[in-house]
Amino acid sequence: MPDLLIELLSEEIPARMQRKASLDLEKLFTEGISELGLTYESSAAFSTPRRLTLALENVSNKSLSSVEEKRGPRKDAPEKAIQGFLKNTGLEISQLEVRQEKKGEFYFANIRTEGRNAADIISLVLEKTVRNFPWPKSMRWGESSLKWVRPLHSLICILYDEDDSKVVEMDIEGISSGDKTFGHRFM
Repeated sequence: MPDLLIELLSEEIPARMQRKASLDLEKLFTEGISELGLTYESSAAFSTPRRLTLALENVSNKSLSSVEEKRGPRKDAPEKAIQGFLKNTGLEISQLEVRQEKKGEFYFANIRTEGRNAADIISLVLEKTVRNFPWPKSMRWGESSLKWVRPLHSLICILYDEDDSKVVEMDIEGISSGDKTFGHRFM
């Protein structure tokens, strides 16, 4: 199972905001991927004056497939109710199952959702996390609609295991993910 490294590099984050920001990044991101079915073994968040970093160990390669069962209208319900249920589930009448219950015969739909690739889930959740980050004060710069505590300069998002490492492709307001970071600004 691969490990994940995320680094958000910006201009100086005020000292009073750094620790809470690293904890917020960890909480928002890990809850987001867990809701979408991705698992991990452990996580650790770090902060410096210019960076927020998150490391996750043993991230699953994809989310699990799932089957959701929905109960529909009675078999003798008006045609409009049955058609509404079919539209909602995306199935056809022949794909529904009819079951006898105490109150009569009802239609049931089994909706199968295939597991999604880890990189797709990570890019979706990370973009949502960055765009909705709970800074006490944030700013916009240039023509960007992104609000961040200070201008965001780079984004690293790498999935790696013993054999291979790959950049999780994403773009947030013209900032593309990569695999290179920057050292001290003046050295």
